[in-house]
Amino acid sequence: MKISDAAKLLGISTDTIRYYEKEGVITPKRTSKNNYRDLDNRDIISLLICIYNRKIGYSMKESVEYVEGIPVSKITDILNKKIDELELEVKETKNLINYLTTLKMESEIDFYNIGNYWITVEPKCYLLPYAKISQSEICFTKDNPRYYAKLFEYLPFINQAQVTNVENICDFPQSVTEWFFVIPEIIYNQIPQEFLEDAKVMPRRHCLNTVVINEDWEYPNTEIFRDIFNYLKKHNIKSCGIVTATYPNYYFQESGKKVRYAKVKSTYRIERRIKNIDFIKVCIFNFFVL
Repeated sequence: MKISDAAKLLGISTDTIRYYEKEGVITPKRTSKNNYRDLDNRDIISLLICIYNRKIGYSMKESVEYVEGIPVSKITDILNKKIDELELEVKETKNLINYLTTLKMESEIDFYNIGNYWITVEPKCYLLPYAKISQSEICFTKDNPRYYAKLFEYLPFINQAQVTNVENICDFPQSVTEWFFVIPEIIYNQIPQEFLEDAKVMPRRHCLNTVVINEDWEYPNTEIFRDIFNYLKKHNIKSCGIVTATYPNYYFQESGKKVRYAKVKSTYRIERRIKNIDFIKVCIFNFFVL
């Protein structure tokens, strides 16, 4: 059987068949006329075993290793390992579904909340500094690229946020912005501690929220915090100091232009009952992201 016919029969690519040939799984004969591969029944059966191994979750390397079978003395340990790997994949998939569900809900209401203010109770998280950014350069806090590569493994469950202190936003705008990883507690406990030495804990807290139009989305600056800063000042709300902005990767159309926005939060102290604030709603969310 020609390699192209075998590929169609088995539902795999000719490159996959060539890989298994290279690994010694099959040893097809060559036709004397044009030197084409000629796969016999034994080759087809060996390929079917490899396909079966791949379907139950073995890697390409493992599918080759186990093509002649697995010793009974090893089968329990091998399958237990594979079950553990699959259970971890299921857990990660469920977490991703929860994250996307939250993202979907937020994206559906963000547009309607532009210019509005509301309160959320945010769960405990950690802020880890990673860069200072201006129009001309990005200055990372660490010189080791592997440090960031490790943290990026936890995307999208850790978010990136522009962070400032309320005392620092009195002079608008500041061209250099400070950026942090926002790490939920459930993810924080999974990251090796040597990567978290500079992390700052943010306890469970009340936050004042708003959504603002992002005029300069390519080069964000502290101007993005002006509206919430003025709102805090106008209503005599005492901030705990930390103000954050996150930038969703979606936009709406207005007059033929793409309009992007930012989601801004400021922590505050509840020292008295806040009055005369035009809240659209008071929500309690337990989001993964700020």
